[in-house]
Amino acid sequence: LNLLERKNIMICNVVCIQTYPFLCDKAKNINKMIELLEKAVSEKPDTQLVVFPELATTGYECGEKFKELAEVIDDKSETVQAFSNVALKHNIHIILGMAERDANASEILYNSQLFISNKGKIIGTYRKIHLFDTEKDWFTAGTEYKVFDTEVGRIGLFICYDASFPEVSRILAIKGAELLVHSTNWNKPDDYDMDMYVSVRALENTVYIACCNRIGKDKSLDFFGHTRIIDPTGRIISEIKGEVEGYTFASLDYGRINKLKENGYTMLSERRPELYKSICE
Repeated sequence: LNLLERKNIMICNVVCIQTYPFLCDKAKNINKMIELLEKAVSEKPDTQLVVFPELATTGYECGEKFKELAEVIDDKSETVQAFSNVALKHNIHIILGMAERDANASEILYNSQLFISNKGKIIGTYRKIHLFDTEKDWFTAGTEYKVFDTEVGRIGLFICYDASFPEVSRILAIKGAELLVHSTNWNKPDDYDMDMYVSVRALENTVYIACCNRIGKDKSLDFFGHTRIIDPTGRIISEIKGEVEGYTFASLDYGRINKLKENGYTMLSERRPELYKSICE
């Protein structure tokens, strides 16, 4: 686990922002993301955590241009600096998708989530483990599932296609995650698939899920949105209806998770891992 000092957090107010990125134009995307964030937090001043989609700063079908757009995630990063300033200004945590460059091997790129604290500091990153289709041409797969213990709860990160694998969210739940943040670029016509996956992953692990998708078309792919926040029984708390830029807000009660686990939702405590070895064969 990558842990910060744990505090007794019971409520987390989350905003998911649905965007239509400019393809391969990082500066424009950062400006638009900050504009949408400013609007959201002005209307929802109690916001503590803001979530953006996968590859929100670049768009999805960048191809070779990912080599130019990717950044080492450190204090010198254009993206880190921009969102650190906003996080500090509004006293909010921010999670966003971006193309990351390996600090020790510049030719290695990752499809990553960046997690910034309300103090403007890098909490950590998650590198997508299950790469989809042409992503394998540009990105290297990550190897580590991460849960961050923060002032907004125990947060597990996963990206898009990762949701298709039940092992991912289960591992994060076993590590103690209360909220899973799913940044995604899920495209048409597979809206049913994404909707079903995120609800089932929440239900089977008794966790909240903040699923943040994008809209619009890049080159060949068209993205449907359906950004939503799911409760620990798999039900939608809030969502964005329609292919529009905007945000959805929900107040998450982490105390409800323990109450559910004491009243019927006992799946994690009643696992039989000694009988599950065939899953890894």
